[in-house]
Amino acid sequence: MFNAEFKIIKTNFVLVLTAIFIGCIISIVAQYFALSTGSIFNWLQNNKFDFLQFGNINLFPVIGCFVGSIFVCLIIKYLNIKRWHGPADTIYAAHQRDGTLDIKSGFLSTIACFFSISGGASVGLYGPLVHFGATCAAFIRRRKFMPNIPHDIIIGAGVAAAISSVFSAPIAGIVFSHEIIIRHFSMRALTSISLSSITANIMAKEMNIMSPILKIDEVTFQLFEAIPGLLIIGIISSIIAITFMKSLFFSSKMSNNSKIPFMYRPLIPGILCGIFVIIFPDVTGLGSETIIKVITTDLSMIILILILFLKIFLTSLCIGFGLFGGIFSPALLIGAATGAIIYNIPITNFDQNLLPIFAISSMAAVTSSVIGGPVTAIILVFELTGSYEYAIASILPISLCNLLTYILFGSSFFDAQLKSRNIQMGFGREHILMTQTKILNYVSSNFLSLKLNSTNKNNIAQFKKMNTTEAYFIDKEQNYFGKLKLINILNKPGNSINFKEKNPIIINPNQNIHEIMNILKDFVGESIPVVNDKNKLIGVISENDVLKAYDQITQTIRNIEKN
Repeated sequence: MFNAEFKIIKTNFVLVLTAIFIGCIISIVAQYFALSTGSIFNWLQNNKFDFLQFGNINLFPVIGCFVGSIFVCLIIKYLNIKRWHGPADTIYAAHQRDGTLDIKSGFLSTIACFFSISGGASVGLYGPLVHFGATCAAFIRRRKFMPNIPHDIIIGAGVAAAISSVFSAPIAGIVFSHEIIIRHFSMRALTSISLSSITANIMAKEMNIMSPILKIDEVTFQLFEAIPGLLIIGIISSIIAITFMKSLFFSSKMSNNSKIPFMYRPLIPGILCGIFVIIFPDVTGLGSETIIKVITTDLSMIILILILFLKIFLTSLCIGFGLFGGIFSPALLIGAATGAIIYNIPITNFDQNLLPIFAISSMAAVTSSVIGGPVTAIILVFELTGSYEYAIASILPISLCNLLTYILFGSSFFDAQLKSRNIQMGFGREHILMTQTKILNYVSSNFLSLKLNSTNKNNIAQFKKMNTTEAYFIDKEQNYFGKLKLINILNKPGNSINFKEKNPIIINPNQNIHEIMNILKDFVGESIPVVNDKNKLIGVISENDVLKAYDQITQTIRNIEKN
């Protein structure tokens, strides 16, 4: 009893210490990652070389973006990358029993994001940093000296640290990790994730490298007067969010259907983003300065429409064609532009003070629908702006936008990505564990086997001896020849092989519990034969065995989500 309690205390103590350590590491890396990419991008924009000058046109940013895409191509070619990894993989890993997260692909995806953003690609850094935080946490957990701490909690701690440090929003980091990544609350999870997030935020403030991206002056407004506009924002933001997500999938589909090898595809958005860096830089890079401009400046309708649709186009092209990065930052700018456009519609005649309210509310609504985190978005508005009134105003469009997006599209872009890989996150952790549990683990070898030439008289005696009503024909090599039911040979002379069951249900040992439960819906009998691809009878499975497996899975989930 004492040893068991000591083991629990030790595991939880190590979990907390590891979460704090991860908070420190992720904060340092995330801060320098954001600083480095921003500095390189600004250097490329602001430097000129005579041999790259053609009149008033500076081609240096074009070269920089193209070189960045070349580095991404080299990573794909020489490090054998099949696809980039991001938050969707983090979510899936947190919901698996063993938390399988590809460490190599996770780190390489972060490096690819570094080159993409530094060059000026129209992508974000927050999604890749979220996945980096999860990858780093998983890497530390797998060290030999580490005890068996819960993988989903430590992944959540890495994610929270990344959000907390880059946004300077520790509460949003905690909520983001629970709401979007691990999707459950427990005391251990809340404690570890909170400590990691707070530690990352304290470390970021002490380093004082990056300032919050949306610290703006608060304006006074009447919430009641803003309600009509906020309702419109909720509806329009949903349309924009769905358009953005569908364009991301369309671009990926177009890329996959092209005959261009994966390693060369990043060159296409690399060149195009380089061109836009010259002619319309507001839609390239992270877009943080553009977000502030849209929120605080009354830009013309034409400029806002160009920002909206060109950002959707360029981000979709980059993501679809492998110039890797996140979608969080683009969603922020797309949402802000949407709110500003609604404010500038001539027939609305909204109060001038409502521009930042509309822009921020729409920004939060679009982003929350894309990432699947309405509560996170509300908290993020509050922490980024420092305004309680702004957060309250954002609730209405966020709620309406998320509801419409859920009905018309789905939970989030990340869940849609997983769904395209036949991973149904909407069914919950139970469904995932059921699809990952092979029936082979529950196969029984306790069954009646009969010889091919045995008579009904002898076999009836065997049935009585084994106290069963079903048997299976096999030879010395365990080759399967059929199933026999006792009722089919009672009072019948002859060889039993002639009375074997027609079209019996047969299970492959590689099938999972979820598939077997669907098969059992129409099954009547004692057991089902488990036969491999070489027609060897491995054993049998009964309904009781499947129920036992299901009970173990639900108990595992209960332990994860309650402890």
